[in-house]
Amino acid sequence: MTAIINLFIAIIISQYLGAAGKGEQVLLITTITFILVFSNIIGGSTLVYLTPRYSLSSLIIPSYIWTIFVSGIFFTGMYFFHFIKSEYVIHIAILSMLNSLVSINLSILLGKEKIKTNNLISFIQTASILISLFIMFWAFGENTIQTYITALYIAFTLSFVLSIIFLFPFIKKMELKKSVSGVLKEMIRFGLLNQIATIAQILSFRISYYLIEYFHGPADVGIYSNGVSLIEAVWLVSTSITMVQYSRIVNSTDDKYSQKISLNLAKISLMLAFIIIIPLLFIPSTFYEFIFGREFGPVNEVMWTLAPGILFFNLSLVLGHYFSGTGKYHINTIAMLAGLIITVVCGLIFIPLYNIVGAGITASISYIVTSLIITIIFIRKAKCSVIDLMLKPADIKFYFNEMKLYLKPENK
Repeated sequence: MTAIINLFIAIIISQYLGAAGKGEQVLLITTITFILVFSNIIGGSTLVYLTPRYSLSSLIIPSYIWTIFVSGIFFTGMYFFHFIKSEYVIHIAILSMLNSLVSINLSILLGKEKIKTNNLISFIQTASILISLFIMFWAFGENTIQTYITALYIAFTLSFVLSIIFLFPFIKKMELKKSVSGVLKEMIRFGLLNQIATIAQILSFRISYYLIEYFHGPADVGIYSNGVSLIEAVWLVSTSITMVQYSRIVNSTDDKYSQKISLNLAKISLMLAFIIIIPLLFIPSTFYEFIFGREFGPVNEVMWTLAPGILFFNLSLVLGHYFSGTGKYHINTIAMLAGLIITVVCGLIFIPLYNIVGAGITASISYIVTSLIITIIFIRKAKCSVIDLMLKPADIKFYFNEMKLYLKPENK
């Protein structure tokens, strides 16, 4: 549902602000997301693991302080280095801080096993952006990028207030059971392990936006980002499949079984992605002009250049979860860092020459290199061959059996 709402947000912004406005919006939210990754070095998903093990005061205090510190550092960097328009700098800093605080609270709720509450707040945040945009664009005629910024303020503030309300029963019982410094070491240790690969991945996926803006302007960023959003929807299949895979791996002590399920699900993921991606590529450019606006016809070209990498990266998504589930985080980190290097080198060559088509080619090369590294290491670890990556009827049967097991009432 959140993915569908995000698509509607992209459509509304494209229709009301045009390609240039969509490009500015993408740069804003990408920068906020990037700052969140650094804030999550102390906080974020690490808190899910640590919440049952430490007092809330030991976790919340350093997480909040770190968030404020990171937002301040990025504010200073953006202000002096001008890689974002000066009028957006203060908004990005404040919104990043709010977003990080919400992320901390949601992670603690997850750690307390309040999964429905976590999902509800996340959904309300996205829905609030859509509703706010619709009201301000349609009812008040406020067709500027400031409208989007205001919508983010409303959504992030509402999410923060709701998360505090749901956390309040636990906050009332807060007491300092262990020294903050001792817990802080644990938070940094787990946070760095989790976030290095994520930082490299987000940079690899999104640094092209900044290169396109630098060499060609925000309008081309808007067109490229819509193509990326549409074709990356193919990954929803793989990310859903990895929920089954990950839950099996972390609860299994049989490495051979973990390898088998990862290999089989990777093949299924690749097949399903291929089935979905083909119709997307043959949708005519006039359709995208109708949906997003007259400037967005080249979205189709972007999707064609991205398609090989998007398809092949399905292997990385599934096989990478094998290494995460067995505690081998460094393999994913190495692969993501290699992808980042490819993105920077190829981006500086292809984007100035071929604009958004060059960005798509760059992304595809990066995704393929990342996937090759993870796949080769998996093949060596599992002692299988490239032929084993070919889909067989038995793999499909295995997949449906695993899905049945996962969807049993006791597993919900």
